[in-house]
Amino acid sequence: MTPQNLMLLPLSTPKLSIGCPILDDCLGGGIPCNSITELVGESGSGKTQLCLQLTVRAQLPPLHGGLGGSSVYIFTEFSFPFRRLQQLGNLYHASYPNLIRLEPLEDIYVHGVHDAQQLIHVLGDIEAFIAIDHTRLPVKLIVIDSIAALFRSQY
Repeated sequence: MTPQNLMLLPLSTPKLSIGCPILDDCLGGGIPCNSITELVGESGSGKTQLCLQLTVRAQLPPLHGGLGGSSVYIFTEFSFPFRRLQQLGNLYHASYPNLIRLEPLEDIYVHGVHDAQQLIHVLGDIEAFIAIDHTRLPVKLIVIDSIAALFRSQY
């Protein structure tokens, strides 16, 4: 096997379904794992909504488009939309009662940061948090909402 041959092989990485068949099809099955995905759009276009939805969907088993894992959600601006996340958790629990816990937010770990230096520190802490295995489900998704906001305010 040569490096050139490796480039010809299709990448087979797990994907996290967005939950919309049309968008999932456009993305080749969903958001790819083991990589960084950047969501870009105008203010109010639904980036945070999509991120919140993905954090809950990540708990679903892979057979149902999830990752069978927990999520870490780092927020950088405003206050975290706990009420909206609770609504989504309740909706997913009602839709998948045997697959998502009664308290789906127990598998989502939320942390706020206020500057780039604090983000770097928290990312180091997350690495240790995952390594020590503090979570019921393994951490499979990390969301940072929004990196641009940190630099916009600092610079």
